[in-house]
Amino acid sequence: MNTTNTMNTAKTTDRLAPQPREATVITRRHVKPIPDDGFYLTSSCVMGTFAPAVEPLVARVYDLLGRRWAMGGTGAASLNTCCSGIVTHGNVFTVESSLLVVARLWSVCAEAGLENITTVCVTSFAMHNEILELLHKEPGLAEKVDKALFDACGRRLILPSNIVHCSDVFYRYRAQLAGLMKYRLVDKATGRPLKVVDHVGCHYNKIFPGKSVGGTEYCDVLAAMIREWGGDEVDYPERRHCCGMGFRQCMIRPNRSFTVACARKKFESMAPFAPDLILTNCPGCSLVLDREQWAEAESLAREALALAEKVGRQQSIANDCHRLAEALLKQNKNLEEALSMSRRAVEIYTRLRMSNNLKWAQETLAEIERTRMKDEG
Repeated sequence: MNTTNTMNTAKTTDRLAPQPREATVITRRHVKPIPDDGFYLTSSCVMGTFAPAVEPLVARVYDLLGRRWAMGGTGAASLNTCCSGIVTHGNVFTVESSLLVVARLWSVCAEAGLENITTVCVTSFAMHNEILELLHKEPGLAEKVDKALFDACGRRLILPSNIVHCSDVFYRYRAQLAGLMKYRLVDKATGRPLKVVDHVGCHYNKIFPGKSVGGTEYCDVLAAMIREWGGDEVDYPERRHCCGMGFRQCMIRPNRSFTVACARKKFESMAPFAPDLILTNCPGCSLVLDREQWAEAESLAREALALAEKVGRQQSIANDCHRLAEALLKQNKNLEEALSMSRRAVEIYTRLRMSNNLKWAQETLAEIERTRMKDEG
């Protein structure tokens, strides 16, 4: 580790040189430079929490491709952290703090002998690129960050050569990966290509369109893989619509109706095409699109309610009644049962004097009653 008091200017100065302006028109034929080796894989807080097998799988793919990579430093202890994008966009963290968090990750990358950052998360992809843009455009900022980083943890600011998403790497090597596949995107029984819709995370192609494959409207990073791997690429009207995660929407419970509305708009748009699967490159999008499966939520709520009844814990019973009522409402199914479950939740929350939970349960109850009146009218 470089612990001198001067910034590593050999690499940093060159990379802080004026950058060429992005093209004003980005077409589907636009392919950005994607490095072929030397990948430092950063962690994703959302992916690591909700789908922890994905990051090791990405590393396994790098191994299959024979690429040189590292994750978490060279020692036994992991040196990886979240990029802090989720708390920055959620207005909990300042961008100045994120500058140091990201700069430290770049230092760990350089310490591992690598020059290319690859992220699993599209918010991390955008966050790393945003920090790089700030360092390019703000005079004197790099020196300030370098000093603060050294004062905080004895590291130096060393800029990466490239910042890409792991889907960029898969895109580059899609033909080679096709040759390694045991199963292609084809129905085994009929030989029919599976119908696949792609959903590209907003932070991949909408914040810095020129840093994506194909830009905002013509992003081809996932669609090209679908075609290469034998699937049938399905277009649909809301293909570029946000899933609705938006951090402040999903993190603040009263705002979650916006998340649900966006996810529903996506599902309703793709439903007429009867896709077999959805391919996305964003952990948050995967979480939102998967968690809005209300039929499965109904089944899980029924199982949880049965267990809560056995234990007899009133708060758990109320929670599960509310979840079941909400799942039935979202499906517009068995509204009489939904009404009964919702009223029971309201009664228990009232008795337990749980004001916040009571408010949400009352809102759900009112929505169920409005839906019933509308259906009956």
